[in-house]
Amino acid sequence: MSCDLRAFAVAFAVFCGPAVAQEHLIFATASPSEGPISTEIFNDWAARINADGAGVVDIDVRHGFTMASPANFYDRVKDGVVPISWGIMTTIGGRFPLTGMVELPLLGDDAETASVAFWRLYAEGHLDAEYHDIVPLFLTAFPQSGVHLSAPLASLDDLAGARVIAGSQTNSQVIQALGGLPQSINPADAYEAIQRGTADGRFVPWTAFPPFRMEEVTSYHIEAPIGTAIGMVFMNRDIWDDLPPEARDVIMRHSGEAQSRLLGQFFDAQNDAIRTRISGMDGHVLAAPDPQQAAQWETRLAPVTESWLARTEGGAALLERFTRLLEDAATD
Repeated sequence: MSCDLRAFAVAFAVFCGPAVAQEHLIFATASPSEGPISTEIFNDWAARINADGAGVVDIDVRHGFTMASPANFYDRVKDGVVPISWGIMTTIGGRFPLTGMVELPLLGDDAETASVAFWRLYAEGHLDAEYHDIVPLFLTAFPQSGVHLSAPLASLDDLAGARVIAGSQTNSQVIQALGGLPQSINPADAYEAIQRGTADGRFVPWTAFPPFRMEEVTSYHIEAPIGTAIGMVFMNRDIWDDLPPEARDVIMRHSGEAQSRLLGQFFDAQNDAIRTRISGMDGHVLAAPDPQQAAQWETRLAPVTESWLARTEGGAALLERFTRLLEDAATD
């Protein structure tokens, strides 16, 4: 190479700097492409990151159930098959006992407050022991679940032996404490089970109604703050650790507490809209325990919390801290 060409090459390298490869990350949403959470939350989140991180990181959104499903989303991320996914943590039996705290009754009211409080709990490091394989990017606490039955009860003194599909150990204990019979049935099979009469109802929030068409098989809806669940967009930890700092910074500028709050607000709005729609449908009744019954329910549900505390190491301190964070988030 001549001196002139060598000088040009050096000057070009100094001016342009080293080439930076764009990180391409598949986000397998395990959700239908036309669903509100896909169109309003997931697509928007990815678009903001891609615009901000052009040339640094690209989030490739893949909706549907081919790359990940509600049944395998966690293992797909943990095993590195996909870098990012979304799912409800109660479906991962036994792996997230601390996260399962939010399933306890009488904790919080709205999804926004609980989502912010839970993100802060995570950010403070209280959940590190069970998040060693993954990195939460943002999350939500769903609105409080209710008991939705195919036929009315004579009284809300208890559930009178109603067979109710419940999604976790704590959910089942809640149903049992209130006098019902918990049923363990795959969510995808819940509609048919209620329709055929092998179950009387399901323990879910209003937001579960559209994807599972619960309004077609239930008509008596009991509302009370008796438990919720955590949903989370998260990433494989090894893949996260291997990202350059610039890529991690871009992703977290659009994630974390602010995005968790946004997702909680989204579910609160969805919950209210679905509740309003179903309350106006012929044949549907919304019910809630009166003050005396509510006090009785609180007494009957106390052993559920005691049971969780007894089987969860560090549970008492965690519950105390979460309660304080709920109070703080409610005043933000």
